[in-house]
Amino acid sequence: MGIPVTTPTSVDDASRVLPWFRVVFGTIGLLSPSLLGRWYGLPATDEGSLEVALRYACIRALGLGLGQLTASADRRPDWDRIALLVDTLDTLVLVEAGIRGRIPRRSALVMLTGTVTGTVVGALRQRCVTTA
Repeated sequence: MGIPVTTPTSVDDASRVLPWFRVVFGTIGLLSPSLLGRWYGLPATDEGSLEVALRYACIRALGLGLGQLTASADRRPDWDRIALLVDTLDTLVLVEAGIRGRIPRRSALVMLTGTVTGTVVGALRQRCVTTA
């Protein structure tokens, strides 16, 4: 009889990978916010405020990612809850901005891929933690 091997669930895998995406996204946005803005399809009409807004978002993503990656095992759930809250609020802001036409809908949809992914992974992770 062999040693039982436990395979992590896809939620566990995603919750371990997501902070790395936050760090990569944050770093790209800090180093080149105009590149990130073009990728999102944002208009380059007001580059100054656009770059500032993107840098704020990227600093937050970088901080959350580093916090999640460096937290001790007993503090990681706190960071996960904060990330879930931030992703949920970002999702709501993007939906509102897309509906009201403050940003192009295509841009809102591209940005929502990240925030919705974070929200879903975070919510599923919280569900796994509270039911365990």
